[in-house]
Amino acid sequence: MPETRPETFETRHRGELNEAQQRRLYITCSYIDKLLAEIEDVLHETASPSPFPRHLIDITPAQGRVLEDHIRRIREQLLRTLAWQQMKPETPQIPATRSVLTHLEFIDIAVEELKPSYMRGSGTVPADAVDELNGVTHELRSVVQSMQRYIRQEFGTNLQARLEELEQTGHDVRLLRSLEEIITRHGLVEFRSRIASLAQRLEDNNLEVALFGRVSSGKSSLLNALLGTNVLPVGVNPITAVPTKLRYGTTLRAEVTFASGRMEEVSLEEFAHLITEQGNPGNARNVVRAMAEVPSPRLKKGILLVDTPGLGSLARRGAAETLAYLPACDLALLLIDAGVSLNDEDVGTLRLLYEGGIPSIVLLSKADLLREGDLHRVTEYIEAQLQRELRINTQIHPVSSLPEYSLLLDQFFERELYPRFERARNLREASVARKIGALRDSVIAALETSLDREKRGREGASAIDAQNIEDRLRRMIGEIGEQRTILGQAFLELGERPEIIVTELAEMIAARICTGETNFTPFEISEWTHDAVQRRVDDAIAKTRKSLIGAIDTLKETARKMSRSDLPSNEDAELLLREVPRFEIEVIPVKIGAARWKWMGRIIVRAMVRSILREHLGPLLKEELHRYKRALDLWTEHTSRKMVTLVNSYADAYRAQLNRARGLSGEDEASPELAHDLARLLRWNSEEHSDSKTSLTINQ
Repeated sequence: MPETRPETFETRHRGELNEAQQRRLYITCSYIDKLLAEIEDVLHETASPSPFPRHLIDITPAQGRVLEDHIRRIREQLLRTLAWQQMKPETPQIPATRSVLTHLEFIDIAVEELKPSYMRGSGTVPADAVDELNGVTHELRSVVQSMQRYIRQEFGTNLQARLEELEQTGHDVRLLRSLEEIITRHGLVEFRSRIASLAQRLEDNNLEVALFGRVSSGKSSLLNALLGTNVLPVGVNPITAVPTKLRYGTTLRAEVTFASGRMEEVSLEEFAHLITEQGNPGNARNVVRAMAEVPSPRLKKGILLVDTPGLGSLARRGAAETLAYLPACDLALLLIDAGVSLNDEDVGTLRLLYEGGIPSIVLLSKADLLREGDLHRVTEYIEAQLQRELRINTQIHPVSSLPEYSLLLDQFFERELYPRFERARNLREASVARKIGALRDSVIAALETSLDREKRGREGASAIDAQNIEDRLRRMIGEIGEQRTILGQAFLELGERPEIIVTELAEMIAARICTGETNFTPFEISEWTHDAVQRRVDDAIAKTRKSLIGAIDTLKETARKMSRSDLPSNEDAELLLREVPRFEIEVIPVKIGAARWKWMGRIIVRAMVRSILREHLGPLLKEELHRYKRALDLWTEHTSRKMVTLVNSYADAYRAQLNRARGLSGEDEASPELAHDLARLLRWNSEEHSDSKTSLTINQ
């Protein structure tokens, strides 16, 4: 309430109330206006799409208009009453967005309490209703979260403005802009997330090139030489769990992200400490991502380089699950040390890259160590080995980080790397063009259904068994929505119960002792510990991958039944489940010598081994698993959110079309612009836009 003057004999004006009386007058007027607003809600209830009306409407539209005129007159009188005391309504202090977001938070809490775990408080939930109930909650939550994202993101960064900015940078996004206008005009909100995703794909014009190789294969030295910088430390072992990205920037700067989600800009000296085993042993600082900006001309057009950890035992195993630990890169460079030549880890890494569908180039680093004749023989040998082991034909490119051999590096960049960058960018734009075309087809189908809902729409809905599709989509959403909880529980058990790993190791070592092995080095025990932890994480992720691929199959089947061209791919699932945090543990200071133990029997041997491991491994393992769990939790939250967004972006569009076809969308009569917009999209073809700069138009 505005300030009022204190009442004194000298300052009081004729007819002026004291401060307390003015406050009461103001509050009463405000309360009357609040009641008038509630009356307006009652009058407007007939126009509301709410499925839960509060009143039986017995007021005709004509009567309602008369009542609204009276409400207007009452409000005019309220303003005159305040003006009599030289007061006026306060300027609102609470942003509408904050109020809406607060209400959405309460809606989200209410939805959460519909889950089976809460519903059991009202009685046992039937087993055949659990999946459906989970689906209901996640469907509702998805729409609520979509609304929250729209308010938090698009209110600050207008989607249309983003598209205009893309057009100014050389992209032909006129079709995408037209789709955004039509989607907004006709309330087709189910398509907005797809437009935002396509815009983001075009905005991210980088080509991520990841370097793989054994420790000391020369990755950091080669990257420094390629960019003419010393931002990456050399001569020490990098932290294998922290990929380091190098992108273009006008000045040299570095930043790191910690497991807590906090991002911090650091000095180059601190950066070197955080990404090396020497400065950050065992990754005690919980770094999950490291990024440096380098003012190198070779990065300016969009190449982003990634210095990755060696895959170590993961590469040697070659299991399909280890694909999750590969960076989601566009191109891989595998460095083979010329001084050591090819080994199982190199072959395993290349196998993983090919299984992951990642284009790869093989480099022979430290080529300066070999004379020309030896260099030729080594490259021929490696090419023959890869042909024999992996059945692939690949050319080996010798490179060196020494200045006097810079020509080799220059030739590789200009003849191999940069041309691939250009091809990859063209392929990415072609992929986006196809997705825009599929989106256009989907919007056309939605507009056609709205125009011809009575005749064509309802017949179409019946023909494709809409209820069955609804049920399958709901169960699918429920299963994907629960993955965050499922993964969280699996990782919680891993982080809180190191005894499980100790018991597994004791069982394995006891079995080896009973078959005649007698000595186990600290390095072997550390590797087995690493593998035991990794297997449990791999198992959890493999189950999530199966659920996600099953959801994508459901979406594909639904799209086929509804004759839609917009559908996800299995590649989307693999990309989502990439870059899982890696578990690392230092070499454990324990050595088990068991020359006489094998005669004691397996049960006794297992108990003795477990006792040794508990003493020497237990405390360190507990600490490392706690740290690892925090990194996994961060990854789980991020990945599960992306999974839900992916499946919902398609499921929402399919469901919305079904509702329109059955007349359940709550839409009014088709707007006059709808037919015009439909014709506009149907006419859109390559002939009308032959001057496209990036071929983002779609041929019919």
